Amino acid sequence: MTSDSSTATPPQGGKANTQIDIDDIELQAQGYTRAMPRRFSLLSLLSMSYALLATWNGFGSAFGTGFIEASSAGSIWTLTIAGVMTAVTGIGMAELSSAYPVAGAQYYWSFVVSSPEWAPFASYISAGISTLGWWLGLASVTNFISAMIVGIAQLNHPDYVIERWHIYLVFVAVTWAAIGMNVFFTKWLPAWNKFILYFSATSMVVTMITILACAAPNFQSASFVFADTTNSTGWSNDGLAFLLCTVNALYGFLGVDCGAHLCEEIPNPTINVPKVIMYPVLMGFVTAFPFAISLSFVITDFNSVIATPTGLPLIEVYYQATGSKAGTSILMVAFAICFFGCATANITSSSRQMWSASRDDCFPLSRYWKQVHPRWEMPFNAACLSGVLVTLYGLIFIGSSAAFASMVGATIVFMTTSYVLPQGILAWRGRDKILPPRALNLGKWGLPLNVLACVWVVFIDVIYCIPTAYPVTLENMNWISVVTVGLVSFLLIAWYVSQRHVFKGPNINYEMLQAARQDELAGHRTIEGLAVGAGDDAVIEALRKHSVASGKKD
Repeated sequence: MTSDSSTATPPQGGKANTQIDIDDIELQAQGYTRAMPRRFSLLSLLSMSYALLATWNGFGSAFGTGFIEASSAGSIWTLTIAGVMTAVTGIGMAELSSAYPVAGAQYYWSFVVSSPEWAPFASYISAGISTLGWWLGLASVTNFISAMIVGIAQLNHPDYVIERWHIYLVFVAVTWAAIGMNVFFTKWLPAWNKFILYFSATSMVVTMITILACAAPNFQSASFVFADTTNSTGWSNDGLAFLLCTVNALYGFLGVDCGAHLCEEIPNPTINVPKVIMYPVLMGFVTAFPFAISLSFVITDFNSVIATPTGLPLIEVYYQATGSKAGTSILMVAFAICFFGCATANITSSSRQMWSASRDDCFPLSRYWKQVHPRWEMPFNAACLSGVLVTLYGLIFIGSSAAFASMVGATIVFMTTSYVLPQGILAWRGRDKILPPRALNLGKWGLPLNVLACVWVVFIDVIYCIPTAYPVTLENMNWISVVTVGLVSFLLIAWYVSQRHVFKGPNINYEMLQAARQDELAGHRTIEGLAVGAGDDAVIEALRKHSVASGKKD
C-alpha cells in the first residue's frame, strides 16, 4: 500500500501546536503539504549533490573522447569553461530555489514565472524534459559502471571477449541495486551520501598519488599537457573540435539541480538549497582539474588508450601508469563505487522530480507516481518507473551501441535546457515583476546572468548534435537530434491528447507566501499558537499578528 501525497490544504482545526515551522507554512502557501521527513542536513545534501555531479569521475569516464577532440590541453581547459558556465547556469537556479523552494524545481518555477495562459504548458514541458534527462542520465551512469566491471574482468583475463549482452546484464543489476538502496535504506541515505563524499575525495587523492608515483619519472612534457590541442576527430576545423570537447566536459557537471528536488527534505531550504546547488560545482572543479592534469602526465601510448580491449580508456591509462593489473583493478573498483554513489543519488533526485510534478497531475497516470510509500517514506512507484524505463533503454545497447549512446547523450540537451527554461521566461517577462522576497537576490546581475545562461545552453545544444568524427558513417553518426525531436514530439502528443485537459498547475496562495517569506527574512523560524492543519486564512492572520508583535518588540 502507498499513501497519496495530496496537494489539498489540510482541514482547519486540531490541537494547538506551540510551534509551526515556517518552512512548512511556505510549502503550504505554494500548494503542498510535506509528505516526507526533513531527513537531510546541509552537509548530507551537499554530499549527495557532490556525489551526483561526480565531476572527476565524469571526466574520467569521458576522458578518451575529449582527448580525441582536443588532446590534453583541450580536455583540461574545456573543463574550466564547462565549470564556469555551469556556475552561471546554476546561480540562476539557486536564486529561483531561494524564491520557490519546491521539489518540482524547474517544473514549478516554469509555472510561477509564466503568464497564466502559458503556465501549464511551460510547466509541463519543463517537467517532461527534466524527467527524461534524469532517466537518460541514469542509463549513462549505470552503463559506465557496468562497462568498468566487465573492463576490469577483461584486463585480468585477456582471453575474455566482452559482449554487449554481458554489459547489459551488469547494467540491469547496477540499476536495480541503486533503486534498492533508495527503497530499503532510505533512512541511511544521508549517511551513505556523506560516506561517498569522503570516499570520493580520498579515492581521487590516492589515485593521483598512485599513478604519478608509479609513472615517475616517465611523464609527458608540460607543453603536451597544457598546450597540445591536437584534433584527431577528422574535422578540418580545430575550433569545432575544441567546441565538441567543451560539450564533452559538461558531462561531469550535470545534475546541479539535485538539491532543488530535495528542498522539502531539508530545513531552511531558502538558504540551504542555493548552497547545495552552487558549492558542489566548485568542489567538483577543484577535484577534477588536478585529476585531469595527472591523467595527461602519465599517458605513455595514446593509441593504446583509444584502442584498449577493455573498452574504457581510463583503465588503460591506469595500467600504463602503474604497470600493475591488481593496482589498476583496485583503482577502478574505487572509481566504480564513486559512480554507484552517483547512480544512487540520481534515483533519489529523479524520483522526487517525478513525484512532485505528479502531485499536480502533470503526467499521465499521475495517481500512481504521486504516491509516497508509508513505510519507506519515499516515492516508491516513481523510483521503480525509472528502473523499468532505464532497463528497457538498455535493450537498445544490445542492438546498437551508437543508438544507445545517442539516447543517453541526449541527457545533456534535456537537462541543460530544463535549467534555463524558467530563467529565459523570467528574463523575458521581467524579474522584478515576478520574483518574491528571497534570501538570494542576484539584483542587477540577475538579468545578464539569466540571459547568458540561455544563450550558452542554446549554443551547446546545437554543438552537441554535431557528429564527433569525420567522415560521418552510420557507425559514428550522432543521432542526438533525432532522439531529441522524437522524445519532444512524444511529450507534445501526450499534451494535446490528454494532459492539457487535466493539468492546470499548482494552487498557490501568493498572499500567504509573501507573508511567510517576510517573516522568515526577519529571522523567524517558527510561528506559535497556530493549530495543526490550519487553513490558509488562519495562517495568514497568524503571520500578520506575529509580524506586528515582533515589530513592537524591536
